[in-house]
Amino acid sequence: MSVNSDSDHSFGDWVESGPDTVKCLFCELLYGDVAEAIVHCTKDHNFDLPLAKRKYTMDFYSYIKCINYTRTQIQEDENFNPSTLFENDPEPWNDDKYLAPVLKDDPWLMIDIDDVVEDEKESESGYTVNFENNQFTLSSEHFSHIQNKIQTVAKQLESKDKELADVYSQMLQMKDTLTKVLSAWPEDSINTASTLNLEDDHGYFGSYSSVDIHYEMLKDKVRTESYCSAILQNTPSFNGKTVLDLGTGSGILSMFMAKAQAAKVFAVDEADILYNAMDNFRENGFDDVIVSIKGRIEDVSLPVEKVDAIVSEWMGYFLLFESMLDSLIFARDKYLDKSGIMLPNECNLFICGVSDTDRYDEVLGFWSDVYGFRMPSLRTETLNKAQVEIVPVDRIVTDEYKLCTFNMYTCDTNSTNFKVEFKLNVTKTCSMTSIVGYFDSRFDNDNTVILSTAPNCPPTHWKQTVFLLPDPIDVNEGDLLIGEFQCSRNIKQVRSLIVTININNKTYTYNVS
Repeated sequence: MSVNSDSDHSFGDWVESGPDTVKCLFCELLYGDVAEAIVHCTKDHNFDLPLAKRKYTMDFYSYIKCINYTRTQIQEDENFNPSTLFENDPEPWNDDKYLAPVLKDDPWLMIDIDDVVEDEKESESGYTVNFENNQFTLSSEHFSHIQNKIQTVAKQLESKDKELADVYSQMLQMKDTLTKVLSAWPEDSINTASTLNLEDDHGYFGSYSSVDIHYEMLKDKVRTESYCSAILQNTPSFNGKTVLDLGTGSGILSMFMAKAQAAKVFAVDEADILYNAMDNFRENGFDDVIVSIKGRIEDVSLPVEKVDAIVSEWMGYFLLFESMLDSLIFARDKYLDKSGIMLPNECNLFICGVSDTDRYDEVLGFWSDVYGFRMPSLRTETLNKAQVEIVPVDRIVTDEYKLCTFNMYTCDTNSTNFKVEFKLNVTKTCSMTSIVGYFDSRFDNDNTVILSTAPNCPPTHWKQTVFLLPDPIDVNEGDLLIGEFQCSRNIKQVRSLIVTININNKTYTYNVS
């Protein structure tokens, strides 16, 4: 490529040129460059561009619009006061029409604001600070400049506080609206275990087809003997009556009812263990009293319109896990006579505080050194899942608190979802590592029986449900811990639960699954 030797200027001769002087936006004073003019405008006219740049996050284009807007205001309003311009929020120049220059070859538009004004600190050139007799002395102009800055920042803070308050108010309105929508939701539209397709529920019933789980439940003497006592110590209530045994399993409760002289017992179960129960009925001579019905209570029809009693061992971990309560409510509403008996008739859910640092470190500390490797994400997964285990009674460090009562005659499928405030009276100075949940079931009759799964009672196969605290709480004897406990069914897995505990200004969420 050749170079034209006739050109007037060589490449090396080309330099960027600009205006020799810059005139103030508001007066006749001239300065060597825009940077000096900005300092002057800030000092003498309270037109603080550095502050505006930070306040409005001003870029190259918004700076151009700001200058053109200012010039427009000067032309249109002879009383225009530049000191109030940056008090506006949002910025009044936020219109693309102000990209068009008001003055031709305006030197104020020939700079990059980022090159002239620093983001992190404001230019204070032009002001002198005297230090004498251990005192700083400012000029009146400098002091006025600082006051203006303080006022501007205060207004910014006031504006942000208002924005935060507005956002918080909107959040509360959304929460209130959602609560109203959910409370008005038709009960029969709630996604419950009773509404599941059988194909989607095979896993649940399949787990109860195994002999092992029934061996574990039958070996639980507290559980089995409580039902035995509630039936056989109150035989007049069942003599000659028609009974529904919901979820009969091995058939033990049906045989207790047959032994109590019930006229007819309908043993209903979808799990294949029912075939073993039928053998048990024949083996013990009850096949003429007990009628076996294979299927879910929601899908079958009893050969009678109403029954006099419903017996069911429906309780899961933390009482509500597995959502068999839904099927019990369905059976009650469809088949129980108005004067009928529910066994159990009432269940209560409790919590209390636990201090067991050894167990806490054993469960969570494991993930800090797994064969020399750290696995913090699995530690988090462990914290998020409720643990089912026996809690030693000497590890209980608060009084118990009753969260709620389930009346088997009146509760509905939405009873699983609840939120309550709790208060735990601390009985021992320690580090509280978890909150434990448990329940009891009442069989109120002439001879009342109470089945309890509390830590201070003989252990059951339900054990207790432990919610490990990610942040253990140091407590002193006599303290009162106030918090909020929320339980709701997992929408994606209706037989499992989501528990949220708010305590000590922190919120923790757990899966009971």
